[in-house]
Amino acid sequence: MVNMIYSISYKENIVGNSDTNDLVFNIREDLQFFKEMTIGTTMIMGRKTFESLPTGGLPKRKHVIVSNKIKTVEDAKNILGEKYLENLIFINLDELEGYIKEESKNTNISIIGGAMLYSRFLEDKNLFDLVSNIYATEVERIPNIKTPIKLMGHSNLKEKCNFEVVKIGQGKDRLDNNNLVDYKVVRYFKV
Repeated sequence: MVNMIYSISYKENIVGNSDTNDLVFNIREDLQFFKEMTIGTTMIMGRKTFESLPTGGLPKRKHVIVSNKIKTVEDAKNILGEKYLENLIFINLDELEGYIKEESKNTNISIIGGAMLYSRFLEDKNLFDLVSNIYATEVERIPNIKTPIKLMGHSNLKEKCNFEVVKIGQGKDRLDNNNLVDYKVVRYFKV
């Protein structure tokens, strides 16, 4: 199974902050949902997403970084610096489809970002066809960000997929002075 997981300010399709490479929301309940969904999976992400993770990555998950800049272990050590881990796997964009087809035979896959990788999956039919579910934590609040990263393909999901709301909640957003924010987790899936 291949799941894509992200949180989004759905009114403006904002998924990140290009100045800080941060998420747009930091809601404990959403992060817990992310953890539950990704434990034991192979997480596929872009280099910047990996760099935004805590040093040492996330436990009990395999980390695969999609990067056209990293071709050797030496490249990885130079580019990632203190974030470099011995057990990281690096693939380039051309290898992505084949890697997922092979890896998903043995384990569940989680596509965890960033926006460039999400866009690639939403726009490339071959990659989109590999995705079983898209779990989007949709938040109405529009974050005050000077350089937002948008995921425009999100707005077309209701036309391309069936969907169901799997969770409705409210939590404190640590990136907005712990103000309460309403959110819903929507699962998008193809029939």
